[in-house]
Amino acid sequence: MICAPIIEQDIEMMVKSANLANSDLIELRLDYLNNFAGLKRIESINKPKIITCMPEWEGGLFCGTERERAEILLESLKFCGSTDYVSVELKTGKNFLNEVASAAKARKIKVIISHHDFEKTPGIEEILKIIGLEKQAGADIAKVAFTPKNYGDVLTVLSVLNNNLKIPVIAISMGELGKISRVAGLLMGSYLTFASLGKGKESAGGQMSVDEVRAALKFFKN
Repeated sequence: MICAPIIEQDIEMMVKSANLANSDLIELRLDYLNNFAGLKRIESINKPKIITCMPEWEGGLFCGTERERAEILLESLKFCGSTDYVSVELKTGKNFLNEVASAAKARKIKVIISHHDFEKTPGIEEILKIIGLEKQAGADIAKVAFTPKNYGDVLTVLSVLNNNLKIPVIAISMGELGKISRVAGLLMGSYLTFASLGKGKESAGGQMSVDEVRAALKFFKN
């Protein structure tokens, strides 16, 4: 699946962009919003969505308290259903994780638990350990994203997908060096890949556009 991040600052523009997106699903980056009034508008989005509000300490924009962030996610989940997801960080406090995960699962919303490392790529055993911790924390889908120093690091992340994983995994090698993982990951069994709606709409370095990812997948599958 191809997921397009929506990084608008206004809820109405976020909903409009989501409904026009040519991806399989969308990720609502609530941390980009200027304010959080009108979250009920989320229910008018016509495709599967991932709800997330990434804090500054995990590469996002949200700078409020963890209680405020939890309340934003909990309010948003009221307008989601069984085809949707919520994404929270493994480094989040246990009470926060449990509260959001419980609210999500009560509505049959799937839980993605993520880990981002903006400095390095650890070895395979360490990555598998992180995925295990995400599963233990209540993830339905585990997400790991690492920063490569060389193409060997990119291969390390991709090779994780060849293991006998007990949970669906999203595996990403970030930045320009890791760009190939955005396509290769899908071909190797990554649960989804993130791709932008166009130039200037990227939520992370190395993201290709939805059209570019589709073209690459078509090329390799034919």
